[in-house]
Amino acid sequence: MEEFEIPKPPRANYLNAEHGLKSWLLTKDHKRIALLYLGAISFFFFIGSLYAMAIRLELLTPQGDLVQSSTYNKMFTQHGIIMVFFFLIPSIPATLGNFLIPMMIGAKDLAFPRINLLSWYIYIIGGVVTIYALLAGGVDTGWTFYVPYSTTFSNSYVIATGLGIFINGFSSILTGLNFIVTIHTMRAPGMTWYRLPLFVWSHYATSLIMILGTPVVAITILLVALERLAHVGIFDPAAGGDPVLFQHLFWFYSHPAVYIMVLPAMGVVSELIANFSRKNIFGYKFVAFSSLAIAVFGFLVWGHHLFVASQSVYAGMIFSFLSFAVAIPSAIKVFNWTATLYKGSISYDTPMLYALGFIALFTIGGMTGLFLASLAVDVHVSAACITGGPRLAAACIRKAGEDSLPWWST
Repeated sequence: MEEFEIPKPPRANYLNAEHGLKSWLLTKDHKRIALLYLGAISFFFFIGSLYAMAIRLELLTPQGDLVQSSTYNKMFTQHGIIMVFFFLIPSIPATLGNFLIPMMIGAKDLAFPRINLLSWYIYIIGGVVTIYALLAGGVDTGWTFYVPYSTTFSNSYVIATGLGIFINGFSSILTGLNFIVTIHTMRAPGMTWYRLPLFVWSHYATSLIMILGTPVVAITILLVALERLAHVGIFDPAAGGDPVLFQHLFWFYSHPAVYIMVLPAMGVVSELIANFSRKNIFGYKFVAFSSLAIAVFGFLVWGHHLFVASQSVYAGMIFSFLSFAVAIPSAIKVFNWTATLYKGSISYDTPMLYALGFIALFTIGGMTGLFLASLAVDVHVSAACITGGPRLAAACIRKAGEDSLPWWST
């Protein structure tokens, strides 16, 4: 008798446990929600990249060959809004963070699975409102919405765009809240704070920024809309307002937002360097607490964006000193990553190459921060395009994280 072996059914996992569109749109599985975020964020990245490509085509010649100056202003504004608020800020926390944090701490899911799904829907709603504003006529204020132009003189869709960003902010707040509660309350037995992966530490610090900083920019955008509609004197100097107050409120969030972008990337690098060097990370506690230090210092240095905005010299000196100080925890990470590489059995796989590229880019970009922290230099180069290193590094490491997902999820 010839024997036939009955094939075993495929092992159930988060991709095949349920089927159909409804199972995805109503899922509470953190891994599926991470993939939903990945798809949505990739879409917005594509839209932002189209704007970037159009900007570069326009800049091929000095003349306005492709678009008029007013349209060009809208293009770079809309590129900035989409890339900052809908790609860079959520890119790593909402995808890799959602996917990996529960598994790394031994939890079945995040603390609030329904709120996790709700945050994705809020992100989509905010994105739809913003896309509507861009298609209806766009906005030309720059992604910073500087007043009084945005409140008084601009004829573009400032309020609709601001509403989309305001809605999207709740997605960040809920994601950060979910991460913090999960890390505090759902660690597996024996998973003490000093056994947490450094990826988790970096997302814990990022979540603190999300929760504490995002409400400030949300209220600031509401005040811009209120002044634009009711013509009250909050920021408009013609009505007794203070335009520098807007810059203080805006940058109180938007500088820490830089660390929302780069802290998760640093967590990814810490894991990749240790894994592909086949060594424990050098100075674990220093690397962990440097993430928290960056988050704290990030809220104390917003004034370096106002060195040329009639800020007092004494305030400028304090913010200059603090801006130099924030380089210390960043340097600790770079030195510890380098020390981990020393005498390690290094494997130059693709994720490791991206991680090494991150260290180089971050070091070069971070060095510009020391020059920009100096009052004497910054007043001459303010608003110049010499600070792209950390942003490039964050994009670099997002790709490294995606390449290494098969290793992390095994």
